[in-house]
Amino acid sequence: MVPATTLSPKMPPTMPGMPILGNATNFVSSNGLSTDFLMRLQREHGDVVHFKAMKQSFYLVSDPALVRQVLLERVQDFYKPDALAGKPRGLARFLGKSILTSGLEEWRPQRKLIQPLMQHNHIAQYAHTMVGMGERLLTHWQNGETRDLHKDMTQVTMWIIAETMFGLDVTRSAELEEMGRLAQRIVIDELISPIPGWFVGREKKSAEINTALTALVAQFMAEHRAQNNPARHDLLSILLETRDENGQPMSDQFLRDNILTMFFAGHETTANTLTWALYYLSQNPAILKELEREVDTILTDQRLPTLDDLPKLPYTLMVIKETMRIQPIVPMIPRVLAGDTSLGNYHLRAGAFVLISPYVLHHDPRRWTNPDTFDPTRFSAENESKIEKYAYLPFGGGPRICIGNHFALMEAHFLLALIVSRYRLSLAPGTNIIPLRQITCEPKDGMPMIVTRR
Repeated sequence: MVPATTLSPKMPPTMPGMPILGNATNFVSSNGLSTDFLMRLQREHGDVVHFKAMKQSFYLVSDPALVRQVLLERVQDFYKPDALAGKPRGLARFLGKSILTSGLEEWRPQRKLIQPLMQHNHIAQYAHTMVGMGERLLTHWQNGETRDLHKDMTQVTMWIIAETMFGLDVTRSAELEEMGRLAQRIVIDELISPIPGWFVGREKKSAEINTALTALVAQFMAEHRAQNNPARHDLLSILLETRDENGQPMSDQFLRDNILTMFFAGHETTANTLTWALYYLSQNPAILKELEREVDTILTDQRLPTLDDLPKLPYTLMVIKETMRIQPIVPMIPRVLAGDTSLGNYHLRAGAFVLISPYVLHHDPRRWTNPDTFDPTRFSAENESKIEKYAYLPFGGGPRICIGNHFALMEAHFLLALIVSRYRLSLAPGTNIIPLRQITCEPKDGMPMIVTRR
């Protein structure tokens, strides 16, 4: 923390709120986090603004230079809320002390262990599985039928992460998806209220979810051991073979926490990105036509894409990157202050949450022309190099940037090219798509689309 003698005496502007509730009902609704409220905060009060929800204080930070300080230059001052000592909170309720939720000292050895599995030379070997699972999904599609594309994208990315990371075939997508949604709702409820309130039975439901998740991991491990394949080098194999500094196997808790983290983080974000990409393509015919032109040129006769094809499909990747800009899958990155500090010209008080909203950053008209317009050319080779650092955060930033970002981009690149080469998708008539923004952003009531064979 900044020494008391150097702390700025200036307090950030505060958004007025209601007695007791503060801005709780503006900040969180039945549709999750309100990006409209966050945009209004920045627009009316500037790049550092204070507000309260119930008894909890928050600071929204929207200047990329200050975001860089929070996520990169001063990580020791801005803690992940799950990583603070005491009773597990936030995602740590469900993921324990994993690579996603642990403090810096516990995080470093976990990152060192898992990072090699996420480098390009390793994930390249997953190309065949990614494409094969995509083709497997398309065998279930019937020309002209209406399908929930969010469920489909969740299913195929779950197949991929289960096979590549754990050597398993997982089919329980609906049940796991519902557990994940409930867990996210609990985390958001806890964010604004340290005592159970909005989510009735929070503690009981958390315990039920944890019991189910622990049983899932036990199933993973039992099936993996039953295969008894020493040639496998997936994540689960490596975790089971790893020994600590005393030569002992990693604890069951360590295995559970990191297996769950890689499983859920490894499929849900990509599933949501693909769902939104297909939605925006259905709403922008000219962009879809350009994408089809590129895909048809490279994937002649609707052949399956290969690793060598990806560099020849730049517009496909531009569509994915623009999707993650206009509808960031993680709408908010929270940090918490263990002590008083200064940020920019302002004094920030201990115990408050510091919020970074990729949505606000990605829709800032000072940095993006027509920010509400879907325009993949923002990410052309020429334009992407001009984007201000920390103004675009699809995977977070700093040392805690998403470890699976290269895996996710390659997976989305393959699947989007494959789908567009075979089908044209249109939104089902009368459908109203509402984003549900919790820890991640998904369509609240699914994404019903008509699939038409090309």
